[in-house]
Amino acid sequence: MMTHLKYWLKGLAVAATSMIVYAVALGCYIALMLLVISMEEGGDNLSALSVPLTEAVVLLSQGVGFQAGAITLTITPLLLTVLLIALIASFATRFGTDIRGFVSGSVFWVLMNVLFAHSAEVTLLDQLTGIIWKSALVFVTGYAVAAIPRSELTRRLLGKVQTHVSAPVRKTISIGAILGVLLIGIYLMAGLAAVLYWCLSSRSAVMNLYELSGMQTGSRVLTTIAVIVWLPNIMIWAVSWLFGSGFAIGDLASFTMWSGQGSALPALPAFGILPQAVSIPWVRIVLLCIPFAVSLISGLAIMLFNRGFAVRIGKPNQPVDVKRMISGFACSAGTFCIASALVAILGSVLFALSNGALGTKHLAHIGVQVVASTRKVGQPTALGLFSSWLVMLVGVAAVFGIRCVMGRIREARGMSSEPTTVKREFTVVPRTVNSTINNKEEQGDNNESTDTEGSGIRLP
Repeated sequence: MMTHLKYWLKGLAVAATSMIVYAVALGCYIALMLLVISMEEGGDNLSALSVPLTEAVVLLSQGVGFQAGAITLTITPLLLTVLLIALIASFATRFGTDIRGFVSGSVFWVLMNVLFAHSAEVTLLDQLTGIIWKSALVFVTGYAVAAIPRSELTRRLLGKVQTHVSAPVRKTISIGAILGVLLIGIYLMAGLAAVLYWCLSSRSAVMNLYELSGMQTGSRVLTTIAVIVWLPNIMIWAVSWLFGSGFAIGDLASFTMWSGQGSALPALPAFGILPQAVSIPWVRIVLLCIPFAVSLISGLAIMLFNRGFAVRIGKPNQPVDVKRMISGFACSAGTFCIASALVAILGSVLFALSNGALGTKHLAHIGVQVVASTRKVGQPTALGLFSSWLVMLVGVAAVFGIRCVMGRIREARGMSSEPTTVKREFTVVPRTVNSTINNKEEQGDNNESTDTEGSGIRLP
């Protein structure tokens, strides 16, 4: 009885500890930011709003938007969401994972979020059912990150897969999944590089917006740090911008590599980093070719390296393993299909999660068009992967063709050289026979003369 109770309590400990650490750290920072702003800017004491604002941000980090006066905010700060999931996973790993702890922790986590929703002083834009399933999804994701790799069920499932699924199929699926996640990670790093470039090139515009708002140094620093929680959102928008789709700030402004104008936007310092149009044509071409080039290089590496499929051609005197060659091309084609599908799915999920709203009219939709952005990422990725497959196929066929032609040429040269050798043999043999016959005749004449002289008969 006590053993079962212990597992139930562990789930409660995971949920409670994660929420306490997350909410306290977030609340302390919000209280500090509001205190500094109220001290520098004057006016009412904003620190009294720390608790309700903390509750609203805790719900916002789980996808629950809110409305406070004229402000409507539904853009999920994905950095806080990722940190919250990592926090749940770390405490679940520390306290242990079990199905009973998962059930108790999920229920307690949802109850805490419902309590925050009832005590929040802002108007939440989700109904009770939406708050329940969104908060439960966050806890389930964090708990699953810790539980699935250590679960006995996972080990049994992997054992059955190893028993009933052949090694080439397992290798195809695993490499395809790793390749898809790796490509998404590379694209996000490209988006981060683009955001950093925007920040460096637009720092004067951001400073002008801060001066227009009249904010002092402390308020600027703390609000800038607060804006960083939306950095993953901007990175995802930058990926769409780099690959040719772009993003929009409501119906006030849209940003692509061919156009970019933010004069109609509100004077928020965060809007100062939004990009301008790229005026150099070759730079646009290079940026648009990033997904194709990255996927092409990745596909060639997967097909050539030993940890991939090692599709190689040996030396001319070595026998060719046709079965291994065909298996390498077939498995790599399956891997590229899996990777392309995974890039499209993950890309659409990330683009959808990054969107939101800052208002109800002109700023009702901020972000990217999910279908168009997914197409701009998925199509060049698939094209690059299968281009690498075709390059390898054509290369292998060309090498075999060249070797076959060279072999035929060598055989033709060998056949053409055989008659010359026969003629030389026939010309040499007669000379040898004639010389032998002449020598014998000379020896015969010498013998006859000797016999004649020895007989004592003289000729007149």
